[in-house]
Amino acid sequence: MAQTFVFIWLLLICFTNLVSSLTQDFSFVGFKRAAPNLILTGVTEIANTGAIRLTTDTQRVIGHAFYCLPIRFKPTGVNRALSFSTSFAIAMVPEFVTLGGHGLAFAITSTPDLRGSLPSQYLGLLNSNIVNFSSHFFAVEFDTVRDLEFEDINDNHVGIDINSMESSSSTPAGYILANSTKKELFLDGGRVIQAWIDYDSIKKMLDVKLSPFSEKPKLYLLSYIVDLSSVLGDEMYVGFSASTGLLASSHYILGWNFNMSGEAWSLSLPSLPRIPGSIKKKKKKISGLILRVSLLCSLLIIAGLVVASLFVGKKVKDEDRVEEWELDFGPHRFSYRELKESYEWFWGQGASWFWWI
Repeated sequence: MAQTFVFIWLLLICFTNLVSSLTQDFSFVGFKRAAPNLILTGVTEIANTGAIRLTTDTQRVIGHAFYCLPIRFKPTGVNRALSFSTSFAIAMVPEFVTLGGHGLAFAITSTPDLRGSLPSQYLGLLNSNIVNFSSHFFAVEFDTVRDLEFEDINDNHVGIDINSMESSSSTPAGYILANSTKKELFLDGGRVIQAWIDYDSIKKMLDVKLSPFSEKPKLYLLSYIVDLSSVLGDEMYVGFSASTGLLASSHYILGWNFNMSGEAWSLSLPSLPRIPGSIKKKKKKISGLILRVSLLCSLLIIAGLVVASLFVGKKVKDEDRVEEWELDFGPHRFSYRELKESYEWFWGQGASWFWWI
């Protein structure tokens, strides 16, 4: 019985290794049925529409979504990373319009378990022991907050991160038209954006492209010469990581293609799941907040005016009014203070004098 169990266990190991070595390409057009093929940690979940929601609009949280099997990036016995290509569609819906954070990243890591990582500017990629962090990672960040700690160029950029959150190369987010004109693209505008990342191991060239459309641009947004052989291990995990800080965004992945044997297909954006909720609702939310604050301020001003008018009216009412006949014959009234002083004098000195008489 024990020998049978060991034999079955060895078969499972061999089968797992075989699947791991063969599974180098995959495609997800939505993720409704993809849960068994993904490792989700942090606050990440698959929404009802089929989109991966890496983070909700909650402060200081992290989320991860990795493919369940490791990808072999180096042939057996060869210390040279292979070429790879990936395309994916993302969307960021901030809690308040243009005030979101901190962004998301496509990542290649030695482990999919990054639950000890930090939120905010670390994008959920680095753990609390940052100084002694030795695990190699590669990431392309889509950052929506400018962090001076990492010398970010602005609050809307794409960066290439190698074993550090300080980008080796970065550029403002946008896409390049056929005539070489660059058009700005706001990452946290709630719009679906497609990204392409292609690494050529022969040329040692990494290209990143962005577009709000289904077609892949001919010209790259960011290109960087790098040899990833010293960064990537024999087998690594591929996926996405995101985080929020004091300001929050819902970060979504709507579709994902990955290919180790050629160029990854582009995604048809109309065929992807919709974003849960709507950016319009977010705009209504901030508009409603402004309206409530305005109404509160107005009520406070009105209340202040009412209190002031009552106070002034009472003061005027308490003041002595001189009648016209008093101007001719002199005042025939006494103020409260005069009556009080007379009363005190009477009981202090006048009363004794009265009894002596």
